[in-house]
Parts: sequence; structure tokens; C-alpha cells
Amino acid sequence: MIHAAFPAALWALTVATINRGDALLECVRLALAQSRPPREIAIVDASDGWAASRDAVTALVRPSGIPLHYRPATTKSSATQRNQAIDLVSSDIVFLIDDDSFMHPDCAAEILALYEADEAGRLAAVGASGVPDSPTARSQDFHHKVTGHEGIRHGRLGRLGAALAGSRAGRLFYTHVLMMSHEQTFMPYDSPRFADAALPEGLAGTLAADRGAYATHTIPGYALTVRAEIARREMFDPSLRYYAALEDADFCHRVARHGALVVAPRARLHHFQISSGRLPRQTVIALQLLNLAFFLRRHSTMLPAKRAQYRRMLLRRLVAETMKDLLSRRFTLPQVAGVLRAMAMHRTIFDAPADEIAARYPEIQRRIIEQHGA
Repeated sequence: MIHAAFPAALWALTVATINRGDALLECVRLALAQSRPPREIAIVDASDGWAASRDAVTALVRPSGIPLHYRPATTKSSATQRNQAIDLVSSDIVFLIDDDSFMHPDCAAEILALYEADEAGRLAAVGASGVPDSPTARSQDFHHKVTGHEGIRHGRLGRLGAALAGSRAGRLFYTHVLMMSHEQTFMPYDSPRFADAALPEGLAGTLAADRGAYATHTIPGYALTVRAEIARREMFDPSLRYYAALEDADFCHRVARHGALVVAPRARLHHFQISSGRLPRQTVIALQLLNLAFFLRRHSTMLPAKRAQYRRMLLRRLVAETMKDLLSRRFTLPQVAGVLRAMAMHRTIFDAPADEIAARYPEIQRRIIEQHGA
């Protein structure tokens, strides 16, 4: 690999935000309180009242002397905002965490230790480890939403769901039938399936023994850090103009071409998942699935095989979303409707000329959102 190790890595906090001023302040406060604080901070804000948040964050950061780049978003899109923030910084490592990602005091130090131990530069990205306990006493100020696997376990199914999820058969059911894992819902662009995730040779003993690091196929955006030079090569896809589902999975998949993705278990981070306005379930599922079709059309080198594999995945998702709707007592089957919508539209994406799909896709997203409401 071409990347050099850093004797003392310098990191930048970069955050894309919109209408979450209180959470943003807490995110920045906890970043400043790190045992190894950031070298610089870049925030790109799509809020209508962005200047008020800028002033509040500026007042918080000023005593530290850390440079702050606070800009209004050129485009209201998390993918574009993240790219804008990356372009504002010059540090070795960029932390691309969410505005409601709250780091424990040694989170950054644990992550930087992995980069610094990587003398051959074979680590492309390091993820923090999501934990249920928060480093802040202000958890009562935020509204936590429970979704996905946890929603089924603790929401509708209660004790039965929790017991099922705790058993081996239950884990297989959640993973392979309900398709609740990255390897089930995402598709590699240039191979039939994911290879086993493994630390690079020469790092496995050191990192696993000393820090407990392990390899992964993806890192969620709320916990993501990347070598800056790689982030600038790949960037987030700006065609995800209206709904950026799977933007972090796509970004990580392309980043993985440059080196390994690992998780630092001792780098603790709490993701509050602030409640905010959300699209209807039908629209969310449809856009998640169509975003994946868009990524395959844009990046796959084995498109005919991937198109066939995608169609098979849609059939499996139809079964999975039917079961999830029924298990959650959503008898109008909104998630099933989202899969059916993707089934009806995916040909439009796969049939589009390669040199036109990036320009066309934002309009496809916009039409879906307008047809089903926000």
C-alpha cells in the first residue's frame, strides 16, 4: 500500500448537520474533551438558521484555540455536505461522525493508536464501537428512536423477540431470513459475494492482541474515520441528493479498495439517533433498494451478473419485509410496498447509459419522494 504510517496522527472532526443545534454542540463539546483533541473542526450546516448554530459553536470552540471551519451547505444533502467538510480540512485522519455521535473521552486516542501502529499503511478506515451508555449526562434532552432489529426485539415482540434474538436459531433467523445484516442487504460491486473480513497479514497479531481490533466489511457513518487522502479520492456520492441511504456502505466499499476496514472495540461512541422528520416507510425502503441499484450501475465491473443477483435479492427482501411488517403489526404492509416499488423501477436505473445515470438519479429520487409524500 502507498500510505505512510503517522508517528503522531492528527485528526479533524468533520460534521454534516441540519436542524440539530443542541446535539451538535454536545458532539463538539465531547470532541474538545478528548484525551487527544482534534487538530481542526469543520462543520457544514444545512439549517435555515445555520448562523445561530455557527455562533454557538464558535463560542464553544474559541477558548481551545482549535481552528473552526463552519460553513453553510452549498447543497442540502448529507453526502454533499460531508464532501464539503472533507475539502475544508488538512489533517491526516478525518472523523466523519454524525452530529448526534457522542464520543467517550478516550475514543479518539484508541482510534489513532491503530493508525499509528500501522507502519505499512494498510488500514484505510477505523470505526469506533457503538455503545449503549452515553458519555454525557444530557441524555434526557434527546429523543432516542428504536429501529430495525432492536425495534422488533423490544417494541412489538417484547420478551419473545428478545429471547428469539438471543438464541442461535434466532440470530440465524434475523440475519438470513429477515436479512438484518450488511452482508445480506448490500452487494459487493466486483465479486459474487463478500470475502471473509480479515486484518492484513502482519497486523492481525499486533492489533488484535493489543487493541482487540477486528476487520469488518463496513463501518456505519456515525462511527466512521478514514485516512484523509483516501477520503478525498473516493468522496461520498453527490447523486444521493434527496435521500442518502447506504451512502456510508457505498463509501466504505470503495474505501476498502485502498486498505482494510477495522473496528476499534475500545473506542467507545454513543449514537443518540435523534428523532426527526422521516419519510414514510414505503419511501425509505424503495429508496434504500434503488440506491443500491444505482451504486451497482455506477461502479460494478460485472453488471449483468450483478443485475441478476439484485433481482434475486429483491425477491428475498419481499419475503423479509413481509415478515417484518407482520411481526411489527403493520398490517398495511408499508415495507412490502417499498420493495414492490423498487421492483417496478429498478430497470430504469440498470438500463440507463453509464454516462447519464449520475445526472438522472437525483430526479428519480425526487419523484419517488413527491409521489409518496414526506
